[in-house]
Amino acid sequence: MIPRRTALTAAAVTVAASALLAPAAAPALAAVPAGTTTSNRTLLPGSRPGYADAAADLGAVPSDQTMSARLYLGSRDPRALADFLRSVSDPASHSYRDFLTPGQYQRRFALSAAQRGAVIRWLTTSGLRVTTGTPHYVQVSGSEAALAKALGTSFHRYETAWGPLQAPTRDASVPTAVAGDVIGLVGPSAPAAASPASVRTTTPLPVPQPDRTTGPVRGPASGGPAVGTPACSAYFGQRPATGQPPAYGRPVSYATCPYVPAQLRRAYGAARAGATGRGRTIAIVGAYGSATMPADADTYATDTGSRPFRPGQYRQLVDRARWNTSGKACATPESWAGEQALDIEMAHGYAPDADVLYVGADSCLDGDLMDAEASVIDTHSADVISNSWAEITHSRPVHLTPGLVAAWNMLFEQAAAEGIGVYFASGDCGDSSPGAASHGLNCDTATTQAQADFPSGSPWVTSVGATTLATTPAGDYAWEAGMGDALSVRPGGTGAWAPIPGVFAFGGGGGRSDFPQPWYQKPIVPARLSTVRGTAHRVTPDVSLEGDGAMPVLVGYTTGGAFHLVGYGGSSAACPGFAAMQADAEQESGHAFGFANPLLYSLAGAGVFHDVTDHPKQAGTGPIATVRDMGPSGSNLRYLLYTLGQDYGLKASPGYDPATGLGSPNTGYLRWFRAHR
Repeated sequence: MIPRRTALTAAAVTVAASALLAPAAAPALAAVPAGTTTSNRTLLPGSRPGYADAAADLGAVPSDQTMSARLYLGSRDPRALADFLRSVSDPASHSYRDFLTPGQYQRRFALSAAQRGAVIRWLTTSGLRVTTGTPHYVQVSGSEAALAKALGTSFHRYETAWGPLQAPTRDASVPTAVAGDVIGLVGPSAPAAASPASVRTTTPLPVPQPDRTTGPVRGPASGGPAVGTPACSAYFGQRPATGQPPAYGRPVSYATCPYVPAQLRRAYGAARAGATGRGRTIAIVGAYGSATMPADADTYATDTGSRPFRPGQYRQLVDRARWNTSGKACATPESWAGEQALDIEMAHGYAPDADVLYVGADSCLDGDLMDAEASVIDTHSADVISNSWAEITHSRPVHLTPGLVAAWNMLFEQAAAEGIGVYFASGDCGDSSPGAASHGLNCDTATTQAQADFPSGSPWVTSVGATTLATTPAGDYAWEAGMGDALSVRPGGTGAWAPIPGVFAFGGGGGRSDFPQPWYQKPIVPARLSTVRGTAHRVTPDVSLEGDGAMPVLVGYTTGGAFHLVGYGGSSAACPGFAAMQADAEQESGHAFGFANPLLYSLAGAGVFHDVTDHPKQAGTGPIATVRDMGPSGSNLRYLLYTLGQDYGLKASPGYDPATGLGSPNTGYLRWFRAHR
């Protein structure tokens, strides 16, 4: 798969604004089980990737060429595992929170020694050598002839967008005796790369420096912006955009200055509750790792009036010697540094006393990301895991195979069994349809239909969407809208805003996934959102939090040899923030939640969520618009008009919706957990 990050900064916005000056330009993978039987072999459906097309065929791999492949393993008793997971995750169950240790999980649900032995015998008798064996997969190496014998298919090379790749010429198969024990094939070579669920730019967004005495970032006190300093408002509507034309017949104001943790904790009630995540550990899984962490996070904390990490509070697992930076699938390690800073600083900001563990995968490829995720789950080294990356399942060509989906879900199920909550950003491309991708800043243009991103669409993770947050002059919560921004410009820096209401730039991700509707969503999610052709599906997101790129959060990290404060937005900002809020809630409740969705949906009527809509009455009537000052480097595109609440294909409406889910936590959220210890 090709996951993408989920955050937003300045250069991408400038490119998108420039584009406004010119004219606008598969089957349900996750639900397909292994099991088609031919003679004494069972097919692994979809193991021949979509890019293995006859038109791209570069010829057969020589039979004596050495190849490697990874075979992912299933569960000893899938039905018993499913029953157990529901019993420990459902607050109405007598076994709620009776979690297993990693060792107990392996003994109860991983393949037995006899089952693993049968898989290994089949592979080695085919002439392959086992090079790596973990509780999750067996990796083998051998000649093309041996691999073809084992998997019942020959292998060719194919020209792809990621360079020449090897792939099976038809779906692989396994002996029926081990069917179910082997659930997926990765290799002999595949791009399988993750994209961050954040819209990001290559240059920092200039922002006013923080007022070190009060913490919040503020613009100049009066008059126009200082040279080199963009103008912004201390709260929504505070500062008129003097000299800018009106929008929708009304004057406009500058967008809020990027939010800092103290503001976010106050708005969502963490500061009032006094919850800090003490005693909990938040893991963040991303790709690669910054050489200037955690020093950047400490500098950021000092600059924004927060507390730096105490000794031993931050740890990271990063092995630069093992990094895979070859090929075209992954962005450079340097380009992931801003994502890492965003995730760490939001997690620490929302839960300043929680321990933070950063695990940097050796690349953004699926196998490396799964290894990083598994390293946390197999050792239960965190209570919650935040993941700010995503991908689509329906693309041209299809690259996310059913085997990869099944392998990921096995990890998430293990986490749920052990009492670890896994959180994923929902994406920043609205409904991820071709229409959204035609202009969206963080979209995969290979999409073929509207769809929920993966892995956030998995029924065993909590999908976190993004909102637009506005605060009162006192710094309290004022209102939220669904994150969805239409972008307008003034061509040449003169005249009226155009077009109106603008072109879709970014929004919260969500919608129907390929998975059947899980039990916890049935009473809450309307059938009109979940059901198509008589089948109810899982819908995302589950919850949401501030993350709008038009009114972003502040992030600090080193790039180009200097430390910069950067405005970031996207569900990448929301996901680590909500994972940290969960650490706060676990501190308040006195116990771990594990897989949180059944609990979250059980609270739908408890009055602990803001019911976020696209047009909150507190924001007044008519479209909500604001001007972002991009600073002097923006030239004729220095000032951009954002019309808010304009997500593509998704509407934030009363009740559950596919733009913001259940909504965002209100000031009663953490109080509820303290009251129900």
